[in-house]
Amino acid sequence: MAGRLRVTVLFVILVVAAGFGRSAVDRMAAGEESREETLLYLPNGKYLKAMSLGHSNLLADVMYLWAIQYYSDYERQHRHRYVEHVFRDVITELDPHYVDAYWLGALILIIENEQLEAGIRLLELGAERNPDKWILPYLAAWECYHAGQYARAGAFFEQASRVPGAPGVVRRMRAGMIGHAGDWREALAAWRGILEDPSSDSLSVKIARRKVRELQTRVDIAMLEDAVERFRNDNGRPPSRLEELVGGSYIGHLPLDADGRAYVYEPRTGRVSSPADRVLGGN
Repeated sequence: MAGRLRVTVLFVILVVAAGFGRSAVDRMAAGEESREETLLYLPNGKYLKAMSLGHSNLLADVMYLWAIQYYSDYERQHRHRYVEHVFRDVITELDPHYVDAYWLGALILIIENEQLEAGIRLLELGAERNPDKWILPYLAAWECYHAGQYARAGAFFEQASRVPGAPGVVRRMRAGMIGHAGDWREALAAWRGILEDPSSDSLSVKIARRKVRELQTRVDIAMLEDAVERFRNDNGRPPSRLEELVGGSYIGHLPLDADGRAYVYEPRTGRVSSPADRVLGGN
């Protein structure tokens, strides 16, 4: 086995050397700046695959190990140039199903290079080539979440949740992102979907039950306060009681809070609240 590995490594060196050509060798012999720029001339994975004579996966392995060593060398001042080229155009072209290469390349791009969009592009490419791997859109979702792009994160979590075998946490994160984006009604529907799905695991059901209670209260309060404001605009005064909102164009009926009690209304401020809302951390 060790002998075969040595042969493979030697083969890879010969392939890469042939792909670089004489001008690249001359650049490698030059200064640090030129050695860094040489990465740009690393042959495209499609070209290397054609030269690999059926050993493209092994070649991808060697390139991946080299990349780990290269990009972890903090003494290289410009080591993060051409990361996208190395991982996208070389390693994952050699082996489109090399899942680790997608997430590692994205990690370097996003965290070290501060290039969110480039990292997301690499994860999206990996998800497109590996539709059975929920982890890639899941990681893209987390990066969007950390960037404060909650709606986009929710879309990636939803994509990950549709992959067979995705764990329950993926659906929970998708519902959570909708709430972060401020769409409480849609978030409520997402949590209800988890609660009512017989395939949901026990932890998901427990969390969903609490989230439905919390979000239903928020949705009710927002709806009631909006109706109060419309009543005020139409009549030049606030309603003296919430019951005045029933009928017409305001509300069809008065909802009860999560504990089955009437919502508390303050006519002077137009504020609606409930003990359940305060317990759940509402405003």
